[in-house]
Amino acid sequence: MSSSWETDQRIRVVIGDAHESAREELRRLLFAQPDIDVIGVTSDGEDALALLRRLRPHVALLDEDLPGFGGKAVARIIARELPDVQVMVLRN
Repeated sequence: MSSSWETDQRIRVVIGDAHESAREELRRLLFAQPDIDVIGVTSDGEDALALLRRLRPHVALLDEDLPGFGGKAVARIIARELPDVQVMVLRN
């Protein structure tokens, strides 16, 4: 059985960052990449968790200081629930 990582041509990404300027810069940088789709953006840890559960991206880029749940807490939960999602916790 192949993973969605191997069968999809485009990398699906969710961005969770408390800072609007950081979210928009990440979105802008990723939008310029032909093989990446930003499928969700949020400023809140609880919302990030809900987006990740619903959208099941390949990659999650999470701010360490997300309100609600911090990026590390979201990463721990997602590692248990959705082990195929690659998570990067970003420090400011």
